[in-house]
Order: sequence, then structure tokens, then C-alpha cells
Amino acid sequence: MLLTPQSASRSLAAVFTPIKSRGLVDEVCGRIEQAVETGLLTSGQRLPNETELAAALGVSAVTAREALSQLRTAGIIRTARGRSGGSFIADNVLPSRERALDQLRDLTRLQISDLGLHYQAIAAACAGVAARRSDAADVATLRSFIPTAEADPLHWRLALSEFLLEVAAIARSARLARELIRLQADLGTLTLLPCADAGYRTTTTGLLLDVAAAIEAREPAAAETAVKALVAATTDWLLTEQSKRY
Repeated sequence: MLLTPQSASRSLAAVFTPIKSRGLVDEVCGRIEQAVETGLLTSGQRLPNETELAAALGVSAVTAREALSQLRTAGIIRTARGRSGGSFIADNVLPSRERALDQLRDLTRLQISDLGLHYQAIAAACAGVAARRSDAADVATLRSFIPTAEADPLHWRLALSEFLLEVAAIARSARLARELIRLQADLGTLTLLPCADAGYRTTTTGLLLDVAAAIEAREPAAAETAVKALVAATTDWLLTEQSKRY
């Protein structure tokens, strides 16, 4: 299926929003690489063509072409010709546990805590506003992103990301949604680690249900508290794992 900004999920749509600094090939490449690293773009997924990509990102066609060429050279994408051709995310490009562990080792406890606090602040702001603005349809969509505890780690990680971005969508704040995307990119593959833990998945299932219930009840303070607990569960898991390993 052809991926276009119109057909993409909430979080993936945020990948294809205009870039402020025009003509920066590295910025375009970075946007795609971050989406791959956070699991928003997966192996075999087809990218928009040069014209569509340039229009979506607000850059020139030449910039889009150069970026695709650079991504192809780096092995991030592959290109196929013919009627069903185009640019696709390469088959061997996956978020990996090894890269996640490398990232966990390279970050200090202070850096992990700081990322978590920033993430909490942005997510809580979204949840508080969402609780004031939500309707029944919004809540139904939000609940659809809650995965089962048996879901595989990659699916769970993406569902958790989508859930929080849906909260931002309910808040009707594109700016907050973009900031969440940026923070998820900063966390990179780190969030893959706790998602492989069955205990973490069970705990966060309950927290996701708490967030949805608070938003449905239109209780901003409760929604903010539940989202902070959700983000803290990830931060605490990472800090505990780092202390065990390093």
C-alpha cells in the first residue's frame, strides 16, 4: 500500500510535516531515520515519491531527491523500478535490542531522568487539555490503541507511541504532537527494552486504561497524573536496568 501523509497514522503523519529550515538534506534524512528508529516506518514500507515528499516536507524536489539518494547510499531505503516500484524502507533496517543497549550504556542516569521529566511535562499537558476537549468518538479511538499484554515488543512500542500521540490529537495541538515525536526520537530504541518485559506490559496496560478513563470522565488532573505515571513507568524501568547492567 502506498504511504501518503493523508493515509498515515497520527504519529506517522507528524513525520511528513513541513521542515522549517528549507533546503537541508540532512534534516530530511534525519526525519526519515528517526521514524525508522522509533518504529513508525518499518521494513518494506513505501515512501512518498519525490514530488509528494517535497510537498509534504516543504522542501524543493531537488532536496527530496538528494535526501533519498543519501538514504539509499546509507542503506536505509531501497529503490525498485517498474509499475509497482518506488522507494521502500530497506528490509534489514529494524530497531534493535543491541542498539538500544548501546544507547542505554551511553546515557547517564541524569540524562535519562531529564528525558523522562520532559516527556512527562509534555504528555501531561496534552492529557489535561484532552480531558477538557474529548468526546465519545475521541475516547473510542484512544482505547483502540491500547494493546494486549501478549502483543510483541515492536507492536507494543508503536502502540504506546500512537496512544500518547492520539492524546495530543484529542488536545488539538499540532505543536505538542510534534514535541512528543521529537522526544520519542530522542529516546530512540531505548523504549524497545521495557516493551520486551511482560511485567512492564502488564503494568502499563493498567496505566493506559487509567489515562483513557480519566479523559473519558473529563477529569484533567486525573488524566495528567495517570500520564505522568505511564511515562514514569518507562523511565524507572530504564534506570533500574541501567543500574543492573552498568
